[in-house]
Amino acid sequence: MANRKDRRKNLHQQQPSKTTAPVVAQVEETVAVPEPGAPFPPLSSLSPGRLAANRANAQLSTGPNPESFPTTSQNRTTHGLARHTNGIFKLTDNEDPAGFEAFKQSLIDEHLPTTTTESILVDAMAESHWLGQRAQRLQDTCLDPATGAIADEKKFSLCLRYQTTHTRAFHKSLNDLLKLRAEKRKAERGFEAQRIQVEKHEMKKQAHYWDVLKKDAQACHQISANVLQNSRARAEFPGFEAEYAAELKKHGLQEGAHHFAATAA
Repeated sequence: MANRKDRRKNLHQQQPSKTTAPVVAQVEETVAVPEPGAPFPPLSSLSPGRLAANRANAQLSTGPNPESFPTTSQNRTTHGLARHTNGIFKLTDNEDPAGFEAFKQSLIDEHLPTTTTESILVDAMAESHWLGQRAQRLQDTCLDPATGAIADEKKFSLCLRYQTTHTRAFHKSLNDLLKLRAEKRKAERGFEAQRIQVEKHEMKKQAHYWDVLKKDAQACHQISANVLQNSRARAEFPGFEAEYAAELKKHGLQEGAHHFAATAA
């Protein structure tokens, strides 16, 4: 075993050591980076006539026209399933405005909004439901009347997506309205319970006050009855004063009580 270790050691010593190659410094070459933007030709390469024509055309530009904004904002209104400019709800030309107002009024009569927030939620419910019905009508136009097959899959998918979106918006507005009213009822019940608690406390204080007055009246009535009884006994029995004083002394009472009773009589 020892010979094997010695042979491995000698073999390792006889191997030539690895030499480290000298590090050669690399010099980075300077690369010209082009400027961002379109490769516009320099002005010096343009002919004087072309340069004058460009400047003349630039003077003809009037910029944006605010009067055309209401018209251009409707350029992409092809189906009417999305809300229009600034999210404003708009009826299409083939829809009945009176029918929409009657439908919205029916929701108002059902939910009876009392605040501005509740009115906004009810209006959103009416608009979302109306848009969902519009999407349903457009879906029907994508079906073959004879076979019922989908004739325009792209348009049908678009209408189905908008119908789902508006149906969810309707239920979200309804849930927000119900949640708002539930929180309002909870707050009102809390205030009512607090008011009832305060009234009970006041009634308890009043009951205690009248109970104290009742006990005071009963004590005064008993004292009056005792004084009247002593006066009658003193008038009927000549020796009552001496017996009464002895009775007071026996119970350790002061003579002042006797004099007070006599004076009250």
